[in-house]
Amino acid sequence: MRIKKEHTAVFAVFVFAYILRVWFLADGALTFGYDQARDAFVTHEILDGDLKILGPPSSTPGLYHGVLYNYILLPAYFFGANPLNAAYWIALINAGTVFVVFVLTKLISKARAPAFIAAFLFAVSFESSQYAAWLSNPTVAVFFVPFLYLGLWLWTENRKKLAPVIVGVGLGFAVQAEIFLLYHAVPALAWLWLRRKGVVRGQFILFTAAFFATISTILVSEIKFGFRGVEGLLSLASSQQGASPAGFGDVILLFLNQLGRVFSFNSYPGNVGYGAALILGLIFFGLWKAKGKVDWSSFLALWLFSHATVVSVGGTSTPFLLVGIGPAVSIILGIYLGKWWQSGYKLGTVLVLVTLVYSNLTFIFGENPKGQTIFAIQKDMLLSKETAALDYIYESAQEESFSVNTVTSPLWVNTTWSYLFNNYAEPKYGYLPFWHGRGQEGRHGNNLVAADGDMRLRYLILEPPAGIPMTEYMATIDREDALGALAQEKRFGELVVQKRILYE
Repeated sequence: MRIKKEHTAVFAVFVFAYILRVWFLADGALTFGYDQARDAFVTHEILDGDLKILGPPSSTPGLYHGVLYNYILLPAYFFGANPLNAAYWIALINAGTVFVVFVLTKLISKARAPAFIAAFLFAVSFESSQYAAWLSNPTVAVFFVPFLYLGLWLWTENRKKLAPVIVGVGLGFAVQAEIFLLYHAVPALAWLWLRRKGVVRGQFILFTAAFFATISTILVSEIKFGFRGVEGLLSLASSQQGASPAGFGDVILLFLNQLGRVFSFNSYPGNVGYGAALILGLIFFGLWKAKGKVDWSSFLALWLFSHATVVSVGGTSTPFLLVGIGPAVSIILGIYLGKWWQSGYKLGTVLVLVTLVYSNLTFIFGENPKGQTIFAIQKDMLLSKETAALDYIYESAQEESFSVNTVTSPLWVNTTWSYLFNNYAEPKYGYLPFWHGRGQEGRHGNNLVAADGDMRLRYLILEPPAGIPMTEYMATIDREDALGALAQEKRFGELVVQKRILYE
C-alpha cells in the first residue's frame, strides 16, 4: 500500500515531538519524588501479581484517582526499575497526541495546512514537553482529553457510528488519570445539546456504556471501600476546602490566571500576558465572527473554558487541573495561522509562527534540563542529582557499612530514597544501608534494616526544604548533631547530604 506524503509528514512531526520531549532524559533531567517512587512501587507490585483497583490519592481525603496510570506504566517497568524507562514510555504517549491534534484540526478546518501547523505547534509546546516526562497520573490526560473532543466532533459533525464510544472512552480514561477531569462532561454534554439534531438515543447509550466501562475500577473501588470518594466529593463541593478563593471576584481572577498560564505555556511562554491575550483574542474574535451560530469556534471555546465549573470547589492550586486544554490552544492557533496564510498574509503568518516556535523552544531548552519545573514543588529532586548523592554516599563510605536518615516531603516518608537505594545503589554497590530514622511501617519500600546504636558511619539526606516544616527540618539536624560529628556536607543544588561519625 502506498504511503501518502501527508502521513509521512505527520509522522515526521511526531518523531520530532518525541525527540524534543526526551532530549534531556539521558542526563537524568527527571523529577523523581515521593509520588513517582510510590507509583513505581505500586506498578512493580502489579507486575508481581498483586492486581490493583485503587489509584493514587487525590488532595481531597477519601477521593482517589483511577488506577489506569499504574497499568500504563507496566510495559516500562517490566524491563527494569529505572524511572527513565517510564519517562521514555510516557513521552511516547504524549507525542502521540500529535496525531489527534492533526486529525481534529483537519476535520474542523477541512484543510491540511492548519492541521500541520497545529500539530507542529503542539510538538514544540513548552507545557506539553513538561507533561511528557512528568511521571504522575494526570500526564496521560494530555492524550485522552483531546481524544475525547475528537470523538465529540466525529459524533456531531461527521456522524461516525463509533464516535460515541470514542467520547466515552476518552472521558473515562481522562477521569481515570485525574478524577477532577470529570468536569469535561459538562462541555461535552453542552455541545451534544447544542448539536442535538445529530444525536440519537442509541448513540447516547453507547457513550454511557463506554464511559462506565472505562471507569469500572473506580466504581468497584468505591463499592469496596464504602463510597469514601462520594463523601469526599460532597465535602469538597460544600465546604470549599483546599485552595478555594473566598469571594466571587477571587474566583474570576483565579480562573483567568490559570487560563493565562495554560494559554501562554502553549503559545508564547516568554510572556504570560501576551500569550494569554493572543488566545483570548482569537477565541472571542471567532465567537464574534460566528454571529451567534454554533460552529467550530463555539466547540473550541467550550474546550478552552471547560474548567470553569471546578474553579470554586477546591483543588485549584494544582496546575494539572487544566491538563488536556493545551492541545486546544495549538488547534486554534493552527486554524487562524492557516486562515491568515490563505488570505495572503504570508509574511505576517511566518513571523508569528517563528516567534511562537522560538519562544517555546527557548523555554524547553532553558527549563527542561531542570526537570518538570512547572509541576515540581521541590527544586533539584532530579534523578541525576539523587543518584549523584547516592554515589557520593557509597564512595565516601568506602565499602563500610553505614546507616541513613532522611528529611523528606511528605515528612518522614522514606519511599523515594528506599526505591533509589534498592533499585540504583544496591545493584551498583552490592549492599544496602541500615536505617536510623523514624519507623516506616506501612510505607512503600520499608525494607531497610534498623541500625544498631553503635554504628559508626551515619548519613543524613536533606531534601529541598520546600514543603517541609522548617522546625522539623532543623530539629532533625540538631538530633543528628547530638549523636555524631559532622565530617562533611555535600550539596547537590538544594539537595544536601551530611556525613557524620558517631561520637565515641
